[in-house]
Amino acid sequence: MCFSANFITLTYGVVPGWLSPTLPLLRSNATALGGHPVTQEQECWLASLPFLGAFLFSAAYSYVNQNLGRKAAGYLSALPAITAYMLIIFGDSIIYLLIARFIFGLCIAGVNIFTATYVSEISEDSIRGALGNFRGIAAGVGTITIHAVGSYFSVQNTGMVCLSNPVLFLFGYFWPPESPVFSLGKGRRAKALQAYSWLRGDTALAEAEMKKLEAVVNVNTTETQKVSVLDLMSVRGTRKALMIALVLSVVQQFSGMNVVYGHCKSIFEMSQSNLSPHISYIISGFVNLSGSLFSCFVSDLAGRRPILCTQIFQGVCLVGLGTYLFTDSVGIDVSAVSVTPILCVSLYSFCVIAGPANLLFVMMAEIFRPEARGLAMGLRVLRFGC
Repeated sequence: MCFSANFITLTYGVVPGWLSPTLPLLRSNATALGGHPVTQEQECWLASLPFLGAFLFSAAYSYVNQNLGRKAAGYLSALPAITAYMLIIFGDSIIYLLIARFIFGLCIAGVNIFTATYVSEISEDSIRGALGNFRGIAAGVGTITIHAVGSYFSVQNTGMVCLSNPVLFLFGYFWPPESPVFSLGKGRRAKALQAYSWLRGDTALAEAEMKKLEAVVNVNTTETQKVSVLDLMSVRGTRKALMIALVLSVVQQFSGMNVVYGHCKSIFEMSQSNLSPHISYIISGFVNLSGSLFSCFVSDLAGRRPILCTQIFQGVCLVGLGTYLFTDSVGIDVSAVSVTPILCVSLYSFCVIAGPANLLFVMMAEIFRPEARGLAMGLRVLRFGC
């Protein structure tokens, strides 16, 4: 069920990685849409519009996730992705791509909110960290896929290949039940018990899970109780959890991960390495994927705090990369250390994915009380869009 819920996360990995193989095509007179190469200003908008869309629509997805359910939020995350891919496939000018990139932001907002919430609520305690980090594995596969496909296919054909992801997600996500936490919070105990029975495959285990859940969930039999921002801030423990989440979110976003991922190919082209930019990026993608696997297996063994310390190594990698690019820009010969950008970006990617990028969502699902998770995830994605 974790696989079904995280299948749409492939698109989450495709969105930032799409720029790297696509921008060279859009810059070329031979392959540019409508025969007009993309301008530098348009490149900036292509990179930033998904996050603007995520920022503007995170509140809406938070509402859907909290009041209509995790299933509804999942379906509404896939539909914008399908719409965006259709615009890429049939669009004949840069304006279609700009609109598509903005619409992808809706998918990002939905994925960030519902996947972490849903997976944490259906997972057993002993493997929640591992399953929560599975979203990083799916995103890593998406990033590798977009570069492998986008490097050899046209923009339109790449869109056709990627369109299969949200379509298959809609089919696969039909079978898993609604989150038992959501069902019980709405006073639907029988439906919550049925969901646990389906997930655990054993009635006795399902009853045991229900007893633990009923001890922490405020059952709303009238379905009129709403969790507002004021409710979220009225509990001291929730305020502390929100502060932790916002601090980690700010640190993650200001680490520059989206900028580095979006311009990986350009960075590798500047490295003057014997490896082609395509191969270098794919190597970086596999290192990225290994970071997800590392976090998946280690997070439940070592705990959350030690893994978050990887942010120190992120800073070291960025200093190394910045030093190389600066010395190269002022005319100093750096051919002897031309592999530096590849090493720095690869290690940086490993640390980002192994640390805050995935673990942040796992921690948010754990530190907030169940009835506040949906709203808290929405507030976090607002920070993500910034």
